[in-house]
Amino acid sequence: MSDLPEKEILNQLFKEDKKYPKVEEEEPEVDKEIEPLIQKVEKEIYLSQPITDGWGQPLVSSPAPQNPKITLPVTKSAYAFGLTQGVTDSIRWLAEWCRRIIKMFGQQVFFREEKKTVL
Repeated sequence: MSDLPEKEILNQLFKEDKKYPKVEEEEPEVDKEIEPLIQKVEKEIYLSQPITDGWGQPLVSSPAPQNPKITLPVTKSAYAFGLTQGVTDSIRWLAEWCRRIIKMFGQQVFFREEKKTVL
C-alpha cells in the first residue's frame, strides 16, 4: 500500500475536474486571556488510593511497578545447544524464542538451573 494520504490517492484515481483539497489540521488557537491558565501535562499519574464505587468495589487502581523475574524453560547449555541445531528441530525454535525473551527483558531473564544427578 502506498504512503500517500487519502486525498492524494483520490486525486490520482479520479483525474477529473474534481479535486480533493488537502487539509492540514493544526492546533486550535487559544485566546490570550486563557493561555496562561492552560498547562500541558505529559507525565504519568499515580493514584495514592484505588478509586471505588458506592459498594466498595475498586474501579481504578494504581499500576504496580512491574519488575518480573523471568525464568526460561531451558538451561544455559540447552540454549547454546539449541542454537546450533537445524531449523527443523523444535529445540532450535525454543532457543530462538528464549533469545527473543532475552532481547525484550534483558537483565530480568534467568536460565533454569541445571540439576545435578548423582549416579
